[in-house]
Amino acid sequence: MSSAGAVDPLLLRAWQEVSEGTVVLDARDWRVEHVNAAGAAIHGLTPADMVGRPLSDVFPAAVGSDFHAQLRRTRAEGGLVTWTGPVPGTDRWIAVRARRVDGPDDERTVLCSFRDVTAERALEVERDALTRSLQRSLEHTTRLLRLSEALTATRTVADVAEVATAAARDGFGAAHAALSVVDHDRRVLRTPFTGRYAPGARQEWQDLPLDDPGPGTLALREGRPRFDDEATLRAEFPDLTHRWDAAHVRFLATVPLVAAGRAVGLLTVVWTEEPDLPESRRAMLVALVSYTTQALQRALLLDERTATARTLQNSLLTTDLPQVGGLELVARYVAAHAEDQVGGDWYDGILLPDGTTLLVIGDVTGHDITAAAEMGQLRIALRALAVDRDDPPALLLDRLEAVVDSFRTDAILASCLVARVEQSAADRAAGVRTLRWANAGHPPPVLVLADGSARVLDAAPDLLLGVGAGHRADHVVQVPAGATLLLYTDGLVERRDLDLDTGIEWLRGRAAGLAVPDLAGALDDLLAEVAHAGGDDVALLAVRFHDLPRPALTYDHLS
Repeated sequence: MSSAGAVDPLLLRAWQEVSEGTVVLDARDWRVEHVNAAGAAIHGLTPADMVGRPLSDVFPAAVGSDFHAQLRRTRAEGGLVTWTGPVPGTDRWIAVRARRVDGPDDERTVLCSFRDVTAERALEVERDALTRSLQRSLEHTTRLLRLSEALTATRTVADVAEVATAAARDGFGAAHAALSVVDHDRRVLRTPFTGRYAPGARQEWQDLPLDDPGPGTLALREGRPRFDDEATLRAEFPDLTHRWDAAHVRFLATVPLVAAGRAVGLLTVVWTEEPDLPESRRAMLVALVSYTTQALQRALLLDERTATARTLQNSLLTTDLPQVGGLELVARYVAAHAEDQVGGDWYDGILLPDGTTLLVIGDVTGHDITAAAEMGQLRIALRALAVDRDDPPALLLDRLEAVVDSFRTDAILASCLVARVEQSAADRAAGVRTLRWANAGHPPPVLVLADGSARVLDAAPDLLLGVGAGHRADHVVQVPAGATLLLYTDGLVERRDLDLDTGIEWLRGRAAGLAVPDLAGALDDLLAEVAHAGGDDVALLAVRFHDLPRPALTYDHLS
């Protein structure tokens, strides 16, 4: 630059050769004083087309643009100013370096150098888009991973519904969501798991026939998800306007849950405002449903298993206990796992051919459906042996041991206590009964007298069933009228922090509560107090020994 503010001719020739565009502007009226070939080319012109003319003539799109604002900023600040932005009126981007040069007599020029960064900008845009896509993918993957973890912990259909509907609401900004289950036997879509629906909407979606004309059942029949806005819903399903009004539906997604080609459920998601739901988020919603499908299928199978287990348990436990000879029998059973309602504990009361009552309490190792099946084998075998011969309890258990040995290679392991309630003529005259029992490794019975005092019938137990043949012994005690006998399995007295003996002593102290008229209520109170602290099945069999009328005295008795 010369002292007069003119551009040095040597510098001008140098500028003509550089690849970057350069332009010198009069800072007063933005007239082009100099431009090199690269600078003119960006506008599709030559230097001769631009020199001496106002920038507004050769580059009208610049007027009022950010480019124009940056030039004014350069003129005002006087230092180096840089920026990157679009060339007004084109699809190209440039990176600009500008500086104000002050000359004598307040002459000012603005020197600009710039380079075309369109290709770089395109790469940057592509990179940013890829980064955003990766971030979204990471967020989606993280969300699906959390969903998968939450669904893995579910056991029931209600659990699955709670997780899935919460994910639909929270992850997609929906107002309401519902998980429905296809009942193929009844040919209906059951929706008992609606979560937070608008008032009145619940009834509209419950137990829809599979041939219902709505979008959900249509999605099931078509086997593909539907995404319908309010206008589409009202146009395609005009007869169901009351449904859309009831739930304030502005947008509705209905996505079938399909396993092995068979529809098992439907996820319905409701927005009360128009949602931001591009294809990527719709794909994520479909992915949510695929995770939910696996969990729902598992829960349905578990429900089926639970129903089967309950049927099995109900068929194996005696519900119609004999109530003869002044004996009142009350029983309770609680499984360790509420979902299964099945285990290896059992009780039984058998009226033998001679009128004697046989009491049985037993516990097969384990508390699942296998244990219940093994328990059923023992129960049936013991019943058959008991009515076949009039054996004392010890011999009956020894014969049962032989049956256990014949079942299979993997022997059943079980504890069992068998007791007979006998009454001879002398006993009847004295108003007592004789309890004869044998114990194959089972917790001892507790005898509670009418005054509430209790004792543990703690004769040493013999071998468990399944450990091999061995002679078992009978034990005898006289029981007065008004007493209560409690037979139980170890789930009642075992605790993780207490040994068995301590648990039995606790039960002896607690047994006074059984000496009340309401024997069934007393058993319920006892179970409520335990509340599954041991985490094992519990079976109880209580026997109240009511008084019997003594034989009337005859003349022969007095003679």
